[in-house]
This record gives sequence, C-alpha cells and structure tokens, in this order.
Amino acid sequence: MKILVSWLKRKKSAFCILAGILSVSLFVTSTSNEKIKQTTGGSYVVKIMHYGIDAAEMERTVTIPLEDALSAISGVMSVQSSTENNQSRVFIRFKPGGKGRYEAVRDATQRVYETLPSSAQRPEILSSNNSRVPVWSAAVFGKAKENLFTAQMLEKIVKPRFESLEGAGEVLISGAGQKEIVIILDQEKLFVLGLQPSAVASALAMNDSIFSGGTGVYGNREIIITVDGRYGQSLDKALIPLGNGKFIELSDIAVITEQERMPDILSRLNGRKTAGIAIMGRNDADLRKLSSDIKKELTALSLPLEFTVLSDLGSEEAAAFRSVFNAALLGAIMVAVISFLLGGKNSANLSGFLCAFSIPLICLFSIAVLSIFGFSADRLILAGIAAGVGTAVDAVILCSEKLCKHVNYEDAAAALSELAGPLTAGAATTVAALLPLSGMQDIGIKTIAIAIAVVCIVALVFSLSLLPPLLLWRSNSHTTDLSVKIPPQFKLIKRRLSRLLCKFLAANVKLCFRYPMLIPAISLALTATAIITLFVKGVDTSGYGSQDSVYAQVEFEGGLLAEETDRLLSTYGEKLSSYAGIKNVETGARTGSGSLLISFDPQQIQAHNVKELAKQLYIPGGFVFFHESSNNDRYWEIRICGDEDKKCRELAEKLAYLCTSHPLVRERVLNFKQGSKKLILRPDRELFAGSGIDFASAAAGLRYGVYGPVAYKRIDTKGETDVRIRTGGNVTRQSREGTLGLLVSGIRADSLVQTSEEIDSASIRRNDRRRTASITVVTGPMDPRRVKRQLKETFKKLDLPEGYSIEFDPDAISQAETLSATVLSFVMAVIFCYMIIACINESFTVPFLVLSAIPPSLAVPALCLALSGSAYNSAVACAFIAVSGMTVNAAVLCVDGLYAKTRKKNRASTLGIYNALRRKMPALLSTTGTTVAGALPFLFLSEEANLLIRTLSLTGALGVACSCLGSITLIPSLFILKNHLTANLSVTQNL
Repeated sequence: MKILVSWLKRKKSAFCILAGILSVSLFVTSTSNEKIKQTTGGSYVVKIMHYGIDAAEMERTVTIPLEDALSAISGVMSVQSSTENNQSRVFIRFKPGGKGRYEAVRDATQRVYETLPSSAQRPEILSSNNSRVPVWSAAVFGKAKENLFTAQMLEKIVKPRFESLEGAGEVLISGAGQKEIVIILDQEKLFVLGLQPSAVASALAMNDSIFSGGTGVYGNREIIITVDGRYGQSLDKALIPLGNGKFIELSDIAVITEQERMPDILSRLNGRKTAGIAIMGRNDADLRKLSSDIKKELTALSLPLEFTVLSDLGSEEAAAFRSVFNAALLGAIMVAVISFLLGGKNSANLSGFLCAFSIPLICLFSIAVLSIFGFSADRLILAGIAAGVGTAVDAVILCSEKLCKHVNYEDAAAALSELAGPLTAGAATTVAALLPLSGMQDIGIKTIAIAIAVVCIVALVFSLSLLPPLLLWRSNSHTTDLSVKIPPQFKLIKRRLSRLLCKFLAANVKLCFRYPMLIPAISLALTATAIITLFVKGVDTSGYGSQDSVYAQVEFEGGLLAEETDRLLSTYGEKLSSYAGIKNVETGARTGSGSLLISFDPQQIQAHNVKELAKQLYIPGGFVFFHESSNNDRYWEIRICGDEDKKCRELAEKLAYLCTSHPLVRERVLNFKQGSKKLILRPDRELFAGSGIDFASAAAGLRYGVYGPVAYKRIDTKGETDVRIRTGGNVTRQSREGTLGLLVSGIRADSLVQTSEEIDSASIRRNDRRRTASITVVTGPMDPRRVKRQLKETFKKLDLPEGYSIEFDPDAISQAETLSATVLSFVMAVIFCYMIIACINESFTVPFLVLSAIPPSLAVPALCLALSGSAYNSAVACAFIAVSGMTVNAAVLCVDGLYAKTRKKNRASTLGIYNALRRKMPALLSTTGTTVAGALPFLFLSEEANLLIRTLSLTGALGVACSCLGSITLIPSLFILKNHLTANLSVTQNL
C-alpha cells in the first residue's frame, strides 16, 4: 500500500513517463513498415512454355513430370495443373509452417526443365493465389506511334520489376509477342544440295554460340578465357557445310526475318489494339502497399509507354482504409465526448478532460504495440481498435469516478486496489472471449480480434498505472480545480432525462416482481427465433469483388482463330463501352476463347447491372460467363475426377444436362470445351520402305514445314532470342493443303501418308495428379452443403465407371464446415467468460446470471442481419464471438449491484432492486454509450471491402445496447426467480 501511495504522489513523474511513451508511440507508428503477414503455407505457380506442342504432348512431357517432382516436396497440400497447347501451368499449395519452399520448388522445376528439349522456354516460378481475377491490370499504349508498343520493354523491363514487388504474384502480358528470328529455308534448294533442315539447324546452333574456356595466367594476373563464336548482327553470312570441304551462305538458301511472335492473347481497349499487363496477388498480400509500389515503379521507369489502369484492388483498399480511418477518428471523438458528458460530477473539471484525452492516447499506444509485433496500421487494425476502445474506456471512466471521490492519497490507493480486481476481470473476460478466434483461418478476423484484445489490455494498464496520479493532480492542493461552466439548458435536459430514466426503472422493477417469468420467456423466444433463422439460412462462403470492375470469360467454338475471336470481341467491346457508366472494356482474344475486363463508374451503374448488360449484349457465336459471385448469385464448381480426360468430359456433359432440370440451378456452364480439329497423318509403310525414307526424318521435316521449331536460343547483350527454322514458305500459319503439299525428301507428303481427323482437347486439367473435368452451376445465395444435398439425387442418376468420382466444390464445403465450427468457438468463448467470472466471484450461480444476457443480446443483431438478407458468414461469426465478451460488462455491473444491495437483508425487495439498478445506471450508460458511439460511424461504410467491419460494428452496437437493456430487465427477473426458488427450498427444508 505504501508503494502505491508513493506512486500516486509522483504526478510529475507519471506525466513525464506518459509524454515519453507518447513520443515513442508516435515514432514507432510513423516508422513502422507495411508488412505482409504470411499465415498460410504459401502457394506457387510454375509455368513452362513449349511452342508448337499440343496439349496431350505437353501433359506427357511437361505437366506429369513436373507434378511428380513437385509432389515429392515436403508439406505439399494440393497440386493442380492446367495444360493447353504450347503451355503447362502447375499450381502447388503448401501447408502452414516450414521453410525453403521456394528453393524446393525451384530445384524440382529445374530438374524437369533439364530433361526438356532446348526449344522449351525457361520456367517461370511465381508466388500466387488461387484467384482468377488480377489485383491490378492496365492497358499499355506506345507513345511514339498509334497502336505501337514494344514487347521487349514489357517483357524485359516492366515484368521483372513488377514481379519483384512485395505481394506481387504472377505477371501476365497480353497483346505483345516475343522477338524471334525466323529462317525460312527453300525446300527445292535443300533437295538439290542434299541438305536436311535439321543439318542447317545443327550447324547454326553449334557455331553461333559462346563457351567458357576457363582461366589462365598472364604475367602475375589471372585472366578469364571466353571462346566466342557468335555471328554478328545478321545471320546472312553464316556458312552451312555441304560436305567434302564445301559450304554455302545461309542467305543463298533461306530468307531470314526478325519479327515479333504472334501473341498468345490479342488485347484491345474499347476496340483499339493495345498491350495488356495484369498482376495476380500473392496470398495475404497487402494490396494497398502493392498498389502504391506499382505507382512508384511506373514513375521511376519513365518509359515511352502510356498505362491506362483498368482495375486496381489496392486503390479500392486504400479508399476503404481512408473510410475506416475517418470512421475510427469520428468514433474516437464520439467516445471522448460521451466519456466527458457521462463523467458525472467530474465531467466539467480536470478529470473529465483526462477521460476524453485518454481515448486518442489509448488508440495511439495500441497501434504502437501492434506495430512492434509486426502489424501495420491497416483498416482491420483501426476497426478492431475502434470496436474495442468503446469497451476498454470503461476502465478509464470507472477509475476516474472512483478516485475523484477521495481527497487524500491513502483513500485513493485503497479505492484503486479495490477497483483493480473488477477492471482486470472485465478486460480478461473480453480477451478470453476472443481466444477462439485465433483458430480461424480468416486473417481479417484474427487481425480484428488481436486489435480488440490489445486495446483492452492497453486501456487496463493505462487506467491502473499512469492515469491515477494524473487524476489526483490537484489533491491536497490549495488551488481551485479547473472547471467549465455547464449551460443551464444542458442541466435541465439532464434533469429531465434522469427523471424519465427513474420512472422507467421503477416501472421495470414492478413488472419484474409481478411477472418474473415474462421477460425470460421473451428472451428465450427471441433466442430460439434467431437460432432457427440462422439455421434455415445456412452459411455463406462467398467473398466480395471489385467495386468498379468485373471480369468475365467469353467462350467461342473450339478452334476459332484468335484473329477472328479478336474481331468479334473488338466489335463487342466498342458497343459495350458506349453504354452510360461503362468507362473501359479491355478484351483479350485467344484461340476459341476470350476475356473481358469491364471498368465502370459505381456512382452510375452497379456491378450486377453491368453483368446483366454484358450478358444481354449479343456476341456472334460467343457466351459470356462471370466467375465472381454477386449479391444474388453463387457459383459452385462440380468436378468429375478419373483417369481418362475424354471420359471425364463426357460424364461432365451428362451431369450438366441432368442439372439443367433441377429447380435450384439457374444456370450451368461447362468449364471445358472441344478444342481445334486435329489432322492426323499416318504413314503408308510400303511407300516409305520403297522410297527409302524413315518416318522419323519425315515427321521432323513436316514439323519444320508446319510450325518451325526453335532450333536454338541466340545470346546477345539484350538476352536470349529464339531462332526458328521453317521450310513451308513465307506464311504465318500453314494451311491444311499447304501441309499436305510439303516436300519430304523431294516427295509430296500427301503421296506418302494417309489422313484422318478428330477433335483435340483445348486444355487438360488435373487435380492431385488425377484428370478432372468440371462444370459450374449457378444458384441463389445459400449454404453450399444444402446445394450438395439437393443435388445428391441428381448425382446418383449419373452412371460412374469404377475409379471415377464426383466432387462438389471442395473449397466451398471446407469453408462452410469451418464456419459451422465457429459455433463451437462461440461456446468456448462463453465457457472462458464463465470460468473467469466464477473465479472472481467464488460462485457457480453468479456466472449463469451474468451470461444469461448474451443469447438475447446477440439474438437481436442476428435477426436484423437475417432480415437484411445476410447469412451466417465469417463476418457474422467473428462479430458474435468478439461481442460476446463485450456484452457481459453491463451484466457484471448489474449482478454486482443486486448482490451488494440484497446481501445484508438476505432477500430481494422492490426498493432494493430499484436502488441497485439506479446506483449502477451511470456506469451502465457509460459502458453502453461509449461502445455504441465507437461503433456507430462504421455502420455508414459503403465499400464492399469493409463488409466485415460493418457487420462487426452493427453486431457490437446492437449487442451491447441490448445487453444494457437485458441487464436491467432480464437479470433482475432471473434474480427474483432465483430468490423465490431459494426461499421455497428453505421453507421445504424447515418443514
């Protein structure tokens, strides 16, 4: 006690310590760097390009070996792949924990790449997530000339810089092809000279190269020896050996052209030809920082390119952060004002100002503590602090009221000691209720929970350490206290409100005594209704999309040329961009498919209207499909897994037909389609044997004539350039007739082979090393488990061969199960609160009275959310668990007051309960007013990104307000019933 009294007298020391902590907090907050919090195991995309190779061959030579190598890495959770003509993409996801994941992926990929032919492109390994929608995208124009842009700048300069940014995943370039050198050999001259295309390719690869000769010594210095056999700028003078010491210049038998390879995706913006660049985000990336870094990089590059930003989720995140910051600032001001006004007799003097000034200090200290532990001051942290400061400041108000009643340090020290236990218990109850949230996977929920816990602990420490000496600043001094004259009108309003409140309390106590079962019955009915409503609506696993852009996929007939797809999409994009509210339409055309990125003004048109408009606008032979869920639609993926890709597709088509007639399904889409026609050339063995031509040489010759494979990679100061060798004439793409007219050792190909046709696969998808084909069904907002149950009978109608299976959206089902498990987290939060209250009060019955306020307090916000159309999602789960710890504070005050007033008389009376409630009303109003005031500004956030914050604020405000009402209605009723039951038991025992 002496130490405590001594500390209370050291006012100037407390002020100096407070000023020092304030300075340190400002420094830490201002210098803390934005950080990406990796809470998952991470995921990577490995991409390998091999031009001129069909999907089936890519799967056999690249995808399957790559899957085998990556699956052997420790900690792998899942492996998915997508194989198309010319490219293979493998997506690998790791379990949380572990180090060296990137190095392991790199080594495994390199081992596979070393087994591939030299024509295969170097693999790209990028950190990514499983979203199909980029976090940032832009159209790129060249400033020098209309529709002129340089692929080298995007690929060699911009792309590496963007990939190095913190939080950036895969960077996609569209509308721009790579530089290549094409050597078109004259077939007739080759036949006369007896040369094979492979011999020309081998001669160029062996001579146009550079080798390391090792190290030597020149005098007393070491020198590096390099053997450089590269040709100059042109290959025209390259010498091709003919045998017998003869040779010929390459320009005499070939036409050499340096050109840009046809892009994989043809890109346009509002019909105007352009290049496109898109950045996929990494897991748990800080989009706000990533967007800022992209802008800095574009400014620093100073390239002759014009970037038109089409979508920037980071800017939306920044706008959401500004909204949350303004709401948090306004909430803190409102809490400070309420703390000042509800400070009782002390509100107009120094203690009232200290209570108000404590709010920004607690917020700043909390941000500093979180920054020290690696959390940046993002919108989730601000929302958590604002949500918790209303509850945490109760300790400041109670401490101020308690200490300002004493005029000497000894009494103040005794009061502070008496107050320390209840304040610690209140903070412990709130923090304990948040512990179950640590087991949830949602990083947003964890961040908000941590922020609420930190602000409660900081407020507790501040209230019991630095605040008391400052509150007693003028104790035992002869100076008059600083005071503010309260206007008479305010006194009159306060007096009238007090009278109304007293009348309400008196009527309430009479009702509780006359009908003690009424209010518990109403509370039970409300709770049961809320539980049934949430159970009927189920869980909702959907997230939110961009507010000013939507991404769509367009499917055409398999094999439709990219140029024709580009023409159709160009016309479509021009028409769509002419509608009001549509700002830009970027189109990307590929063989048989395309993509749309529609940017719009959310002030003029909403996202769901843009989607409807895009679907209604006619596109010849095309089908527009959106992958992102909206307020009215949910998209579920159903997979068919098996061994044969063709069989999986057949089963998926049958399943899609069966799902069409189901009343729950609004729309169904095949996530695959038939690819291009495949021309198969089979040798006539007798003709081959008679002409002395081996089939391997003929096949190689045909490949040189049709596509022109990469012979080698030419190395210069600008990097590597593919050198392709062709023999089919100066055409961009070989026709069917041109293919059959190619010469094989001087003989036309159609005279040596037999032809047949079939349909090729556009892409081959694999999940955990099994082939899959999937469909997507569209329903209204509902629990995915309900959709699965409803479609179960439909699935049974599909006759599955042995080894084949149906999977209904495993990710959505997993998320739904996780959400359902939060009910257990809520129960655990209540149990933690029970144990803490029981330990403090040394009673098993008092916690039941306190916790009885939680169910009806949360039932009201649950019903409000259900009536607004919201289902039980991660935001609601987080809000319920977090608010459960806040709602008990008012109940604890009431129960403590009721027991204090009735303990001496050992019975409950109307006057005793009335006096107990009236005595606790200032503290109850302070507790409720500050919490509601802190949450109120967040209810007006309009951004979809702030859905979690808005839901938490609504639940917190309604829950705490209902808890206050329940504390003065439900708890007195239960208290009266308990006393009646105890009295009856005593009478029975006496008899």
